[in-house]
This record gives sequence, structure tokens and C-alpha cells, in this order.
Amino acid sequence: MKNVTSYQIAPDLFLVNQVIPSTVGAKSVEQPTNHAMIVDCSGSMTGDLAQLRTHIKNRLAMLVKDGDTVSIIWFSGRGEFGVLIEAWEVAGLKDLAALSKVVDRLRPVGLTGFKEPLEEMGRLVKRVKNNNPWSLFFMSDGCANQWDRGAILQAVKAAAGGLAAATFVEYGYYADRALLAKMAEVAGGTDIFAENFPR
Repeated sequence: MKNVTSYQIAPDLFLVNQVIPSTVGAKSVEQPTNHAMIVDCSGSMTGDLAQLRTHIKNRLAMLVKDGDTVSIIWFSGRGEFGVLIEAWEVAGLKDLAALSKVVDRLRPVGLTGFKEPLEEMGRLVKRVKNNNPWSLFFMSDGCANQWDRGAILQAVKAAAGGLAAATFVEYGYYADRALLAKMAEVAGGTDIFAENFPR
């Protein structure tokens, strides 16, 4: 056998020395992730936004590592949406603390429209050209009342093309469970209830 040396110590006893080549290669470097959150800031979130802000900050502290980016898109009714922070690169605890202050700016506004923030997500992926995978969290406590389901699902499908992972969070018992579950299905992601969000 190759790389094997055998020494006879006694008539039926051998000492064998075998060189085993290392199969461990260089340590792989974990690729940074672009994390995006689309957060419902409609009026129905008035009672939940304080708790949601805490959940988001806790989740970001556990999830985001140095080199990752964070983007937050807020939305309410038709024409009421925007990017609160875009591709913020995290480089330590100071950046996470600053990010927490940004999350604290989320406040309730008006109605509930899913389509435009999802379209903005698609544009965001095209704007940020760092070749890192995208992970999306979409959170809502209500029912979309600005566009029909077909238009919303088409926006999900278009945005999903740029995503590596997607999670749709039903934030409360009045969320449109059927629509959010369908959105997760179209995006190839998961749909979870709010009580599971901290985990």
C-alpha cells in the first residue's frame, strides 16, 4: 500500500505507520448577505409597531454579521412607501446601534398596499451590485386593500428572481394568512406567524 510502512515486532505483531493525506482544504470564507426587510407601517400596526421594532432589532443583532448589509423598506397605502435605509454595511456593534435608531423611526401611517414595496425590492436588488445573496423579510398584520391579488403576486414573482431566501411574517391574528402564504409560495420562501418571528 502507498504511504504505508510496516515493522514486525513479534511473529504475529506488526507496527504499521500510514501517512493519511489531509482532506481538509483552506477554510471557506462565508459570503456576506444582503438582508432586506419590508415593514408594514399602516394604521392597523399602531398597537404592534413598538413590539415589532423590538423584534426587528433583536433579530438583526442575532442575524447580521460583519460585512452584511441591511435595507429597510416601509410601506402603507398607495404611493406611501420608501427605502428607510439602503444597503447599510455592518462593520461592528456601533453600526448595529445606529441601525437600531433607524428601526425606531418606523411609525404608523395609513392604509395597506403590498405591491409598491415589493416592486421597490426588485429595484433595490438591481441598484446594489455587490453580488451577495439577498434575504427578504416581509411583515404585515393586515389585508392588502390597494391592489388586487394578481398584481401583488406578480410583484412578488418579479422580486423573487433576485432573492436567495424569503420569509413572510403574519404579524397578528388579522393578517391575510391566505395571501401571505401564497406570496411565500410564489417567492419559494416560508410563511411564519408572528409568535415564531423572534425564533
